[in-house]
Amino acid sequence: MRLLLELSGETPEVARAEARAVCLAEGNGFSEPEKNGRALVFDTDVEPNVIAGRLALAWSISAYHVSCELMDAPSMVQEMQLPGKTFRVTVRRLGGHYSPKESADIAGKIGDILSRKYKVDLENPDAEVRVLLSERCHIGILLREIDRSPFESRKSENRPFTHPISLHPKLARVLVNLTGVSKGHGVLDPFCGTGGILLEAGLMGMKVMGSDIDERMISGSRQNLKHFGVEGAELRLCDVSEITSQFKTVDAIVTDPPYGRSASTNKESVESLYKRSFDSFSEILKPGGKLAIVLPSEEHVKFGLENFTLCEKYPVRVHRSLTRYFCIFEKSIQKLP
Repeated sequence: MRLLLELSGETPEVARAEARAVCLAEGNGFSEPEKNGRALVFDTDVEPNVIAGRLALAWSISAYHVSCELMDAPSMVQEMQLPGKTFRVTVRRLGGHYSPKESADIAGKIGDILSRKYKVDLENPDAEVRVLLSERCHIGILLREIDRSPFESRKSENRPFTHPISLHPKLARVLVNLTGVSKGHGVLDPFCGTGGILLEAGLMGMKVMGSDIDERMISGSRQNLKHFGVEGAELRLCDVSEITSQFKTVDAIVTDPPYGRSASTNKESVESLYKRSFDSFSEILKPGGKLAIVLPSEEHVKFGLENFTLCEKYPVRVHRSLTRYFCIFEKSIQKLP
């Protein structure tokens, strides 16, 4: 089926990659016939509710109707078939390509044409025609708004155990999704901290495993996971070099390791810690498995290249004044001689 996704404006490139990874994790394919800013038109065999239930960087998902130039939009809805008897038109301007007046004008024109066959209901319509104005005009029938408020409710300050150094839940969710890991598969965070990454993975139905050298973090992660209803987590108090003896081979590793003076590295240099970490990751990750890791700079990517293939790298602003790199590495599948 062909769908229309309204991407978040924070990091559209990452949002697009997240959608692709989720579709490949839950289904058998993904194609993007048109790349157009924050409006993503794509083909997939995954049910829209499944996609919407996993994504962190999207606002809505619609059944696709057409993409066109703005002037052609009225003629493109002449034969549009809507479910039910009532409708409304909602126009979203993405990226400032069109003015508010142009937005209002196109909503009126589309509404006038469709009202010849259907009744307008602005409060509780049977169908909502969603128009996304990016570089071009994209029209669909809304299937689901994506509620992102639960991510705010799971922020560090809203957990039973808090710590100032923690990824925002939506970024933790994105990091998990970028590995392409499926429900029921194992996700390991070897620097689990307060359990934010494990929490997002667990809420999506993955088997979660975590470790940390700080006993307070293990206890805190356990509290947080229980509070939000994630059960069955395997948590170990250990150094990253010991994870191979504490856990079996895992499907994916997702982690945000210590990266500087404000984070505890147990007085070890970041370079030494990262080198040891990538060595351990290589041992415990299954062949073909993905490692999603947050790195402080492009310079630190080199530590992963000795053991892995770099698949994706995205600069992401994680705080107002801090940009870090979301990197996706893959462990090569060893070929028989």
